[in-house]
Amino acid sequence: MKKQVIHSIVCVYFMLICGSIQAQNIHANTLTTENYLDSVNIKKYKNKIDTKRIKIEINHIQGISSFYSKSLNGTKTSTGERFYNNKFTAACNLYKLNTIVRVTNLRNGKTVLVRINDRMHPNMLRKGRVIDLSQSAAKQLVFSSKGLVKVMVDAIGYSKKNPKLDDLNRP
Repeated sequence: MKKQVIHSIVCVYFMLICGSIQAQNIHANTLTTENYLDSVNIKKYKNKIDTKRIKIEINHIQGISSFYSKSLNGTKTSTGERFYNNKFTAACNLYKLNTIVRVTNLRNGKTVLVRINDRMHPNMLRKGRVIDLSQSAAKQLVFSSKGLVKVMVDAIGYSKKNPKLDDLNRP
């Protein structure tokens, strides 16, 4: 336990020095103090992150969201499971796998809970993309016709189970 805490502190300190993230602001939407960011990936992709369009703080990321193609149904994800567009899952390079996140459409305030079970192509970070949602999740956020939406992504916790639509309505 102590090693994990020290490792987290060192990672956050390193990211602050490198300019990858800013000091943590307290957001009303952030429900946890545990760091769910994938510091290894953030360090690895540091030069690819478009810092004009992507803002990274502990458990709080702002950027652009897209959604999966229908043709990817049944393909394997980074967790080894099969991807299906009717599940509430997403791909993200900035959070650890199996992190549950709340994605908020910044234009209309609609939110959805998804589990990170896959990784995006690293070049998506150059385009300001932070998360790639399943079509079921994207439908809940009411995407524009271009298939892109400016979003805020907040970490909630870990789970190997996918959130369901009803989970959003629970207190």
